[in-house]
Amino acid sequence: MTLSPTGARILAENEDGIVRGHPAALARLEADRLIRYRLGTPTMTQAGHQALADWITEHGRPAPTSPGIAPRLPARQHEAVLTAARRPDQLVPGRDNAADGEEWFQARTLDGIRQAGYATAYPGDPHSLYLTAQGRAYARQRGGIDVRRRKIVLVACGQNKQPDPERWYPAGELYTGGYHLSLRGAAAALTRPPLIRIVSALHGLVPLTRKLRRYDVRPGDPEAITADGLSVQTAALGLGDADVIFLGGQDYIDLLVPSVPHLFTPLTGGMGQHKGQCRQAREDASVRERWWAQAAALFDRHHAPGTQPASP
Repeated sequence: MTLSPTGARILAENEDGIVRGHPAALARLEADRLIRYRLGTPTMTQAGHQALADWITEHGRPAPTSPGIAPRLPARQHEAVLTAARRPDQLVPGRDNAADGEEWFQARTLDGIRQAGYATAYPGDPHSLYLTAQGRAYARQRGGIDVRRRKIVLVACGQNKQPDPERWYPAGELYTGGYHLSLRGAAAALTRPPLIRIVSALHGLVPLTRKLRRYDVRPGDPEAITADGLSVQTAALGLGDADVIFLGGQDYIDLLVPSVPHLFTPLTGGMGQHKGQCRQAREDASVRERWWAQAAALFDRHHAPGTQPASP
């Protein structure tokens, strides 16, 4: 089998068998059975290792591409990655999950950026693709977009709620207590609304727009969400690839940490002190910057090589 110069260069630049390159070149390597996809990640086959060794024997090691510069994707794939990079949730919109009037991309385009390693589905949400660390790097290099890990804020719910038990309220309006509202005010200053989730004792992670009815459940009650139940939701939200701040008390921290070990919890003391710290976060950008820097450092510590796969 004849290996092309492009294919030889791609194989020679592999890291631990994981192959990166232009989707068309990867498709050719896959057709020649020199790579195969494992859980969406292109990896070298034994035939690929042998073809590369034969190439190097005949031609010498191929020259590397420009260091650190990702090959440019085809036009629609390129635009799909940049579109996701401009969204706070980093979703690559397809036909089934695009908002009304929003640009969306066909399945062939989505599959191309998935195969290139630039987007992936989160557990529990197999039909939606979100940028990976590699996709964010591409958007920075090829699109000039300073996109980083998502900044997600989780906020404890509250006991005080709207009075009508028969009415459905958006979660962002259901909880009326002063403590919860102080947490929400800090969350709004820290990140954008699509990246805020209320941690409901009954429902788990709830977006602000989800409609709920009044309920009376506290952590630890028989009907309450458990750490195992939350782990399904944190995985579906992709919190393993995000900097995450939690605002609230210890009972929810205990439920979240098993599935989000890099959870940053800046509030200390009692409820009154929490309110004061949230007020500082609302009013002082340096506090918010410090919290996010600490959250990022905690993420890096928990995802350092030798612990879990890193996602810069």
